[in-house]
Amino acid sequence: MNPGEERCERWQPLVVELEASPGSGMFRVDERLRAEEVTLTSDDKVSSARVAVLLDDEFDAVSARNRYLPDCRVLIRTNEPDPTARTMLLEGYPPLLEAQWDGRPGRAKDRCTFTVEHVYSRLARDHKCWIYGRRMRNGEIEDGLESDPSKWQGASALITALPCIFNLDGVGNCAPDPITVKAPDDSSRSIYIFADDLDSSAQRWTYLNALRYLFWFYQLPEGPVGEGNIFSATDDYVDFDPGQDTAAPDSELLRRLLAAPEDLNVEATNLAEALALVAGECGVHVTAETVNDSGQGTSRMRIWSAGDGTAKTLPLGWGGRYADGTSRFDSSEMSAAEVYTANVIQRAVIGWDHRQVVNAPIVIGGVKHYEMTMSLVPGWEPETNLDNVASGDRPAAKALAMTPDEIDAYGSGVEDVTWYKRYHKNGADFDDYSDVSRLWVLNEDGRFDGATYNRNSPFDDYDPFDFSTVATDAVTTAGAWTRRVRKLLDTITVTAGGEEFGVYVEVSFDSGSTWCEPVGPVRVRFDPTGIYFDVKNPTQITPPEVAPEEQNMWYAIIDQTFRVRVTALIESDDRLVVKHVPADSETPTVQALSRVVYKPALYRFESRSGTTDELSDVNPDASDIEVDGTQAANLLAEQIAANEQDGHVVVSPTVPWLETSIEIGDRLLGVSGRGVSFQSRVSRRPSGLSVLGKRYRLSAGHLETRLVLGFTESPIGRSSV
Repeated sequence: MNPGEERCERWQPLVVELEASPGSGMFRVDERLRAEEVTLTSDDKVSSARVAVLLDDEFDAVSARNRYLPDCRVLIRTNEPDPTARTMLLEGYPPLLEAQWDGRPGRAKDRCTFTVEHVYSRLARDHKCWIYGRRMRNGEIEDGLESDPSKWQGASALITALPCIFNLDGVGNCAPDPITVKAPDDSSRSIYIFADDLDSSAQRWTYLNALRYLFWFYQLPEGPVGEGNIFSATDDYVDFDPGQDTAAPDSELLRRLLAAPEDLNVEATNLAEALALVAGECGVHVTAETVNDSGQGTSRMRIWSAGDGTAKTLPLGWGGRYADGTSRFDSSEMSAAEVYTANVIQRAVIGWDHRQVVNAPIVIGGVKHYEMTMSLVPGWEPETNLDNVASGDRPAAKALAMTPDEIDAYGSGVEDVTWYKRYHKNGADFDDYSDVSRLWVLNEDGRFDGATYNRNSPFDDYDPFDFSTVATDAVTTAGAWTRRVRKLLDTITVTAGGEEFGVYVEVSFDSGSTWCEPVGPVRVRFDPTGIYFDVKNPTQITPPEVAPEEQNMWYAIIDQTFRVRVTALIESDDRLVVKHVPADSETPTVQALSRVVYKPALYRFESRSGTTDELSDVNPDASDIEVDGTQAANLLAEQIAANEQDGHVVVSPTVPWLETSIEIGDRLLGVSGRGVSFQSRVSRRPSGLSVLGKRYRLSAGHLETRLVLGFTESPIGRSSV
């Protein structure tokens, strides 16, 4: 029988059961209770109900307070004789009881009600459900895995010093190997845990594995909310690698869950909040629902996605007459049941809202960075006997310098030698001369002016560094970049073995004919941007396999043949910006209506193309060195425009009975009989409106179900697999 026919023929009051004692699981019908309203919701909202208490001379509000304890559960259900056929609407706790007295003449009233919150609320309040820190393997566990893997395979420790942030700053911090735990049915289950944020072996979290992690570690094993499909729907995709596994899952739910979060912070949240954050980020939903389990009410979790929902249509007869005078909906020979069947909707308000149309979104990504090789210039003022030394005076100038062996041979008296005092790191006057020969700068901001720093060729024309000398017009042109301080960042180039270059520094002793890596420690400087040779004695820096007495940095500077260059990643003046141009044939307005999506960490640009780069031939076949988020940002802009360039349908239908056949997560395509469609004309959203919630109202023999509908769109800045 059609649900409408059945419910229009007989009205069934809901039954309210009360738990005998806290946690007993034994329920009995309480005849004093009447459910007035039940609201079922999803995500960050908790389902609830309002229940009225029958008062009389023998049972007043104080009695109600003593009977309806906040720790005793309440179950609201339908009243079919067969327990397995009953619909379980809500299982919850009654945390709020209110008594109302009104003794005014003619208005005398004595009323008592209480609010029931779904048992899911426990996951928002219980001390075991608060999330702080992260689960990791400590040293004891790692040692245990070496000696007895089977004993320690499911072990993890809560490290409260490190926050629960998935993929902090966009960098993967998921341990490469999951732990193996026992499911309630004693089967094995894989749960990924955290690695340290700086662990080079860490991988990126997926929303799927983040969801499993949170529910496994922070649900209450003793109840009252079961795991539902949290694990069963995701078990087969725990180890799915979007980069390696080409066969994407069929369901929209899994495609969304297998995307990677960016800096997803759930630190200091409760489990209910954290699940809603994860679901909201990837565009899925979590619903805590009460179901019939062999005649008993049981609460469990359900994750779902709008695109996977069952498509349905709400029938509604069309009033009035056609042009020939016949009725559009002729009920003259229909029974009451047939009329109800043809008119599921009792009343509705439908609107088409164009106030939020976006057809020209702008996606803003990160600052563009380029890897390039740049020549540095001396960062010290010209020094006598080092810079501008005439050719004939150079042997004498070199003789003033002291090599390590000469210092050792000189003995303790070396501390009185002027060269040692000024230029050796242990010298008494070193602080005043610490930059001499050691500091080499890019001078990209032009602070090193020619009047002060000009010296012998080729350092006789101090101008701000011109990036166009090491980059094509596609990157920059002469003077196009602002003269400001820029950091030297680690190169994106790595060797085929994965070894990093960092900021790659090279020196030449023969005016750039040959290059080598310098001997000794080198520090990267910021403000001023450059590098610093942090050796004790500048004569320590020599060509490969050459003694300081023969050639060193100090001698080469005097000979005017020492050069320094650096290969690094450096930021440009441009940011990755994608603008979507609306298509006149699709958008309902000729105006270009924008919304800015600012995601600099998600859409990055790092390239070594179009520049002079001494590392360009290193690992040339690598496909993961350069990062260009332009295509992904374009896709997002297109998705936003496709989803939001048409008006939103706003509808709030009411069904005149207790409607249980339409479930949260179903998709309603429209209202048949009235020609009303809930589907966007140009949108790529899942067709129709999703049922996000339901509200049952019961009063004086009257029942109705109000459906809460809405579009569920792809979240901003995220894309599914």
